[in-house]
Amino acid sequence: MKRLPIILFVACLMWLVASNNAQAQLPTPMKNTYVHDFANVLSPEVKDELNQYSTQLDQGTGAEIMVVTLDSIHGQEAKMYATKLIRAWGIGDAEKNNGVLLLATFGQGQGQNDVVIAVGQGLEGALPDGKLGRILDEAFYPAASNGQVDQAFQATYAALFQTVATEYNWDGEMPTQAVEDESMPNWLFVLIVIIVLVVVIFSNGGGGPRSRGRGGYPGGFGGGFGRGGSSGGGFGGFGGFGGGSSAGGGASRKF
Repeated sequence: MKRLPIILFVACLMWLVASNNAQAQLPTPMKNTYVHDFANVLSPEVKDELNQYSTQLDQGTGAEIMVVTLDSIHGQEAKMYATKLIRAWGIGDAEKNNGVLLLATFGQGQGQNDVVIAVGQGLEGALPDGKLGRILDEAFYPAASNGQVDQAFQATYAALFQTVATEYNWDGEMPTQAVEDESMPNWLFVLIVIIVLVVVIFSNGGGGPRSRGRGGYPGGFGGGFGRGGSSGGGFGGFGGFGGGSSAGGGASRKF
């Protein structure tokens, strides 16, 4: 019986060491980006595109969609690892817990790589585990299994983006007015707007502009944003991680 306290102490010590090691294996987030391509598998164009969409979604709704690629998760279970990453990075708003993490590994080999979508508790109603599984099956796996990594992330991200935007009843436009380009005279700006409106009206047979649909996955982003436009080389709207957490909701697959 005298050995029991010693055994318990050793067990607790080993658990603490294991927990610290697991925590140390989590990557450090990069600054001013929503796409952390540590495995270097995404093209610069796709990374820029997803960053622009996440910037505008964050500004419009407060929800954050993060994309992470890794070579390995060090033998840990994918959903558990993703949940720990959401908590460690504080993805999403601290009060709303509305972060989304799309995480994939590429170092295990075909059929053994992991892909997981983890969500904060505030979005579990809009993105339940079953729906996340279908998104992975229908949007991510077909392209990823054929080596089309960019397309897999684009289609999966589009499905997540559309669901979050719908949940917040957000129409895809920036919440604040765009900064006017001072290098362009006001009269020229007004003339361009008039020409665009005339072209749109006549291209629709005179019936006025058609409503902009979001489209389904896999097919990218339907229609794009209105006033948001491209954020260019920087993502000034990114305000850092908001301190969100996760209760463990998500889905994972091998590919």
